[in-house]
Amino acid sequence: MTYPLSKPAEAGMDIGSEGAPSTSGQATSGPATSGSAPVRVLVVEDESIVAMYLTDVLEDMEYEVCGVAASGAEALAIAERERPSLALVDIGLAGAQDGIETARALRDRFSVGSVFMSGASDPELLKRAGTVQPHGFLQKPYDADQLKSVLERVFAGS
Repeated sequence: MTYPLSKPAEAGMDIGSEGAPSTSGQATSGPATSGSAPVRVLVVEDESIVAMYLTDVLEDMEYEVCGVAASGAEALAIAERERPSLALVDIGLAGAQDGIETARALRDRFSVGSVFMSGASDPELLKRAGTVQPHGFLQKPYDADQLKSVLERVFAGS
């Protein structure tokens, strides 16, 4: 299964050298290396197959998936308990709180940055997503290499 990054981000997000959006503000931890603790990532995705794929890919890259949430409320409960370094958040999260609202709450309540994932290309939605100041954006479909590239940029400089 692949989920390639296929479209550039909008709403004020800069486009990196590989066509992937980047934003200012970097997370402070890096991927696991010998002798250091793995980076803790929260997956916020309501499609269970996609969440399982992300979990497998992240673990293969030596990130620690500290939780998988299918709703905004579940994501906030996990973040309070697990204190992730970063959240991968589906913008189109089903339920009372969409992915943008969830990412904003993660940032405001727990200082957890987010990378958005979305199949949407609606300029207004992407503009709204940009107000949360995400660390990056993955346009569905994307693949493991594109996810790795975005995560490396997020954790560069740590």
